[in-house]
Amino acid sequence: MGANVAAYEDENAVPLKLGLEAGKAVVEQIAVKLDGRDVSIVTTLRNGEARGAQIGWYASTPQFTVLGEGEGHLDKSFADVDASFNGRAMKPAVYRRGYFMGRDITRELARAGLAPLPDLQADAKKLARLPTVQGLRFDQWQGYVAYSWTAAVAPHASAVVEVRYRALPEFSLTELDSPAFDQIVQQHCGNPDAIRHRLRQTGDEPAQVMVERYEIPLAFMLMRDVRLAVTQPQANWQQAHPAVSLVCGLANPGLTANVSGEVSNANLGLSVLVVSSLKTP
Repeated sequence: MGANVAAYEDENAVPLKLGLEAGKAVVEQIAVKLDGRDVSIVTTLRNGEARGAQIGWYASTPQFTVLGEGEGHLDKSFADVDASFNGRAMKPAVYRRGYFMGRDITRELARAGLAPLPDLQADAKKLARLPTVQGLRFDQWQGYVAYSWTAAVAPHASAVVEVRYRALPEFSLTELDSPAFDQIVQQHCGNPDAIRHRLRQTGDEPAQVMVERYEIPLAFMLMRDVRLAVTQPQANWQQAHPAVSLVCGLANPGLTANVSGEVSNANLGLSVLVVSSLKTP
């Protein structure tokens, strides 16, 4: 078992939500790639009008409250997110906001030397500088980070938008023979017994496995057929060894870590489950 697995036995996912305002352009195709933890979403659009079509797309974190002290995902701002339009890198507009009791307190946080994303490890002296709202000191505020881009699709032309980022998955160590393992596998349309058999072929009888759930929410994916490719390394970011990847709607007859194909009628996003052995195969 790798040192990181021992240190962080579980963590909730932090999904980065992607949205797209296509205007008069039409989304023709969506392709999603998961390479290790790196996500790429490629969207092809078509403008059939005689005039250029303005489009906009965004990526936003969840609305955070307090960030836990010992979490595996310490940076939840997705500062590495980037996008391109027809292969050209695009610079995002970045929005970092903090809220308390329905009020935007971003400026007050900045004056106290605090970032909009809540942090349990923030300096207590800085927290003490915060004013009060309705008699309450807002040291338990909520915050989020969002990124947005804009471009124009030429008349009677197609365009390709790509967004890339490193995912922050839900992960945990799970007993191979447990209801929890059966449940998460079945949630991803897998057969728990078949996967147990596959994992036991990798070496000694494993008592625990690492499971990662990658949530990829796409607000503009409305009952669409989506191309998906999942590629996993020999050893993942926690030094476990990916064995099987599962996605509802995508067949994996060989029960392998690397899978690809088309997911039919995907709606509002995808969820990918990666099951890894803690032993070297």
